[in-house]
Amino acid sequence: MLLSAPAGRTALAYAGAGLLLLLALAAVLALGAAYAPASAHRTAARRTLHLLLRLAPWYPDHP
Repeated sequence: MLLSAPAGRTALAYAGAGLLLLLALAAVLALGAAYAPASAHRTAARRTLHLLLRLAPWYPDHP
């Protein structure tokens, strides 16, 4: 099994940490898209958030 070897546990921990990092980045970009003072910043944050969310298999591919 993957969890029986120390390398497997390490890989699983890194995968979980990476997922949490992507989730935190998505939250920051969503807040930036909602509350940025300049229209250009809101548009840039919204486009970056859309590109990041396209990595998720359940996200529909439309802006």
